[in-house]
Amino acid sequence: MPKNTKTRYQGVYARHMTGCAVETAKRCNCHPSYWGKAYDRDAGKPRYTAFLSTPAEARSARDDLVRDLRAGILPASESMRVKAAIEAFLRAVSDGVALNKQGRRYKPSAIRDLKGALENHVEPAFGAKRIGDVRRRDVQLLVDGIAPTLSGSRVRSVVNAVHSLYRWAQARELAYHDPAALVQLPAMDSVPRDRVAAPQELSRLLAALDASDVLPFAMAAYAGARRAEIRHARVEDLDLKLAVVYLGADERGRKSRAAQRVVPLAKPLRIVVRRVLLERGRRAGSDLLCPGSKPGGRNSGMLSFEALQARADRRWEDAKLARITAHECRHSFATWLDAAGVRPVVVSRLMGHAIPQRQEGAAEITQARYTHVLPGDLELAREQLDAFLAPKANAKRRASR
Repeated sequence: MPKNTKTRYQGVYARHMTGCAVETAKRCNCHPSYWGKAYDRDAGKPRYTAFLSTPAEARSARDDLVRDLRAGILPASESMRVKAAIEAFLRAVSDGVALNKQGRRYKPSAIRDLKGALENHVEPAFGAKRIGDVRRRDVQLLVDGIAPTLSGSRVRSVVNAVHSLYRWAQARELAYHDPAALVQLPAMDSVPRDRVAAPQELSRLLAALDASDVLPFAMAAYAGARRAEIRHARVEDLDLKLAVVYLGADERGRKSRAAQRVVPLAKPLRIVVRRVLLERGRRAGSDLLCPGSKPGGRNSGMLSFEALQARADRRWEDAKLARITAHECRHSFATWLDAAGVRPVVVSRLMGHAIPQRQEGAAEITQARYTHVLPGDLELAREQLDAFLAPKANAKRRASR
């Protein structure tokens, strides 16, 4: 059995390896680990810290333990491992017991992201550790290890999954800290979405697609619909008499409260919608507006944007057209609205961007990330400047006569 010996610090002990010379009353010849012990008067039993690499770390951990006991804070569970905690957390997420930061159930896409991040990255890194023993150093080493192979946004998804796991664990007194707090993240190296299409170019792109694949891209380009909003949109969300579409009606496809909005149907979109509904025949209002091509499977009959994009890319490559994604179509929508002179605050509403109460006008993200320069805008700006300057120049010439 490993032998414990006292150190010069009160309540701090060294755990020696089996076979160490201290077992025969000789000088230690191993690399021991260190732990602390404090007495819990309320429970009538001692409490222990984790095993640490130096006496100073064990002393600091014991001081924290003593402070918590004096404050009446129960120590975290010493038995549950991170792997078991991940399994319990994912079950709670699936059952709707564990909620997101907004106090709502996790969406299916968010559950898939959590599952992938926790099982593929967190569990292999420190799944065998006790959940209360994981430190910021452990999460930082994980981040440093995956940063060279994953995008900055994906690394952030992994760290956010750790945040979610420990928020759930803290509420159940399995842990009293979040080891992902203050972790240094890599730079965001994602390629900016600067691709927008002029209205004429988008018409050519849509004309090159199969008829069944046109509507999702048209919804993104002419109504600014997000992918999740398109996947969950129903036939009953359309009102052709009023020429509007209700986006974000289904909570599963809603990114935020601001995503629930009414968007007018532009003429090109009205034409596409009428043609699609006519080809399908009479449909129930609860039917999906943009159903998937295959029933069942992971998408359960819903549209797969990955498969849709692959089909579209093949078509556009054959037609020698530059590809565009559904999200870039959404960027095009915001840019067209801006070029058409629509007020920025209205653009934000149509895009489903939340406007903070302390902020007036448009949402910052609308102008900063979604509005771009269209071909011909520079020439138009020159003409507008010339028109602005011309009256002043004429007035100056008249005054000098």
